[in-house]
Amino acid sequence: MIYRVLAAIFLLTGATLAIAADFEIVGAEFGIFEEGKGNEILFQPSNYVPLAVGQRYGWIIEVRTLKRTLAVREEYVLPKAPGAREPDSAVAKNLHIPDLRRSQVSQRQLVPMDGQIVGEWSIGPGEPPGKRRLQVTVEGQVAATFDFEVK
Repeated sequence: MIYRVLAAIFLLTGATLAIAADFEIVGAEFGIFEEGKGNEILFQPSNYVPLAVGQRYGWIIEVRTLKRTLAVREEYVLPKAPGAREPDSAVAKNLHIPDLRRSQVSQRQLVPMDGQIVGEWSIGPGEPPGKRRLQVTVEGQVAATFDFEVK
């Protein structure tokens, strides 16, 4: 009886370790994507994104996994709207309601290709310049936080 209990504990512990070990973040990089020759897309690491409609940017995360897909969540914090000001008086500061729609969240399943997963965004019309933050969570684990500026 004691051997069965020990075997069950070992199996449960071993299974937990196997689950934890089947996913590892090796590295992460943020930058811009540019057209290369033919259908080639080049990635240039950068903390600055040109403010040009259609400019592609994003991240590449290197992973070690046996999983077919990975759950990815991106939280994107946008800059303050142009012309937005902080209140001047103490009373106004207490009554000020911040713009709660400054963050955007996307969730999806990505298929690792050659040990990498990729997230891509592009600059849209009327998008304001400014500092931004993008936090990427993979399988419930914060994989990277990127601080960058669009200018």
